[in-house]
Amino acid sequence: MSGFLTSVRRDLKRFAYFERAALSPAFVLRMFLLTQGFQFVLARRLSDLLARIPVVGRPLRRIWWWWTCRRFGAEIAIGATIGDGLYIPHPYGIVLGVCTVGDDVTILQNVTVGARGATDPGGATIGRGCYLSAGAVLVGPVVLGAGAVVGANAVVLADVPPAATAVGIPARIVAPR
Repeated sequence: MSGFLTSVRRDLKRFAYFERAALSPAFVLRMFLLTQGFQFVLARRLSDLLARIPVVGRPLRRIWWWWTCRRFGAEIAIGATIGDGLYIPHPYGIVLGVCTVGDDVTILQNVTVGARGATDPGGATIGRGCYLSAGAVLVGPVVLGAGAVVGANAVVLADVPPAATAVGIPARIVAPR
């Protein structure tokens, strides 16, 4: 339970940072009741918490996952590993397959992370502090280094070094930050 609370606190701090707001009780209430991006991230945290319940946890998690996919029109695969401080301001059209997402990552709308085909294991690794712009696509077992930025509508087919910016189709490195 403490890991769940720690993750939710870090998520709240990231939302407060981007909204330039104080982490006050009013802000927290607004996040829980009115902010769909935070609600989507919280739904994922609750999914991980459900999995810990003996016997009934896994079926409950699957039902919860199905409901959240329908509710938000976005999906984070059950097999994905998600770090703390995830910031998703607009949870629309996001599909994260089985992947590893580091701490303090920002994911904008319509981002897809998946495998290249049925025989590809997929499993992208998104490093700490990465920024995935709207419409970005990561295909296959690519690795984004810490602090990497993927531009809008870029299609990443190869690894991106730390602190680099990738743009285009297929994505190419334009400049380190």
